[in-house]
Amino acid sequence: MTSPPPDGYEHDAEPVKAALEAAGIETRDFGRFVNRPVPGIIDPVGFDAIRAMPVLLEWLPQARNERVREAIVRHLAVKTGSSQPADTLIEEYRRPGSANHKWAVADAIAFACTRQHFAAITVLAADSSQGISRQPLVGMLWRVKTPAADQVLLDALGCSDTALVAMSALRRRLGSTQARQHIGPLLSHPDQRVRQAARQQMRRIDKRT
Repeated sequence: MTSPPPDGYEHDAEPVKAALEAAGIETRDFGRFVNRPVPGIIDPVGFDAIRAMPVLLEWLPQARNERVREAIVRHLAVKTGSSQPADTLIEEYRRPGSANHKWAVADAIAFACTRQHFAAITVLAADSSQGISRQPLVGMLWRVKTPAADQVLLDALGCSDTALVAMSALRRRLGSTQARQHIGPLLSHPDQRVRQAARQQMRRIDKRT
């Protein structure tokens, strides 16, 4: 579950909750996330993100408190068949924010996006200035299957912030045998984190082959 919100969260979340309640949506579990419910110990989240979607999409660009923004973002990580959630999340990713917040936004984009977002995601994933926040975008490029996306993956292999997810995505994109040709040389990369990622991926490749 999420850690207790810092001072100011409840105050800044009130307008969002008020708008949700005006739309007839229960807000008791707004901002609450559970990975694995345990009957009788950890209850599942009761927040209805699908019904809340119009309100969340309206409020995300308006919210200033980053924890409020992140709560909205994580509730938007659902499949709806609509392009609007991912459109709004892509705009949120472009807003100023901490690396951790942008990582959460990127993770939601990877979940909520449709094929029509692949070109925009490829561009965002190519921006190495975003550091670790682009990891979920790089990690999903195996689904894109375009020369541009393949090149971003290859470029991301040698970046310490994205090496592990890029190597994993490349294995899924090309298969273990072809991926080995690109990952193997990185065993002697000057960056320790890249070398470590290469060793880990080569062990997985060896198990498969």
